[in-house]
Amino acid sequence: MKERVVFQTNVPVTAALAYADGIKVEGRYGDQVMYSLTGERVMYVPPVVRDKLIELGIRQNEQFSICKAERRDGNRRFLEWAVKRIEAEQPCAQASASANPNNHASAVGSSSGSSAGTGVGSNGTAKPNGKAVCAPNGSVSAEATLRTALAASIDAALEAEHYAAARGLSVRFGSEDLRAMALSLFIQHARDGGVR
Repeated sequence: MKERVVFQTNVPVTAALAYADGIKVEGRYGDQVMYSLTGERVMYVPPVVRDKLIELGIRQNEQFSICKAERRDGNRRFLEWAVKRIEAEQPCAQASASANPNNHASAVGSSSGSSAGTGVGSNGTAKPNGKAVCAPNGSVSAEATLRTALAASIDAALEAEHYAAARGLSVRFGSEDLRAMALSLFIQHARDGGVR
């Protein structure tokens, strides 16, 4: 039996995919993607991680780092999945690393949770075209960031609806709610210096 990778908050894990594709499975708090890893390990991650692996072009046997990072804003807690390639031959990543070490790490999938970590989980985003667009200075373009924020808001809303339904509540998000959430994520990312 394969060893299951357990992601501890703020502890990066280095991994390499045994197979390029993951398998979509139903998790405790919604959809997850199961990946077989080298070294007889397996990981279960939210769709945001799959999307970031596709965005970064991670292939079979290529090493990458993944971290479930916690961020605080006052009394609110946010979880973000950060995925980055462990390879020096990415021109976009090299330029980002020299300009700002955090720009080449794909930190996405912000979602709020309770202080006990049992609130709405950290499923994240989907990237429609699967590729980041690098601006001349090596930062991810505003278009790619907005696309990621839109997909993140959709995934977060779906997860919140599943979470509420499991507790006997009916919560539905409309297109205006999704737009507002996406714009908030985009603006926050821009304030953090991620959009150039």
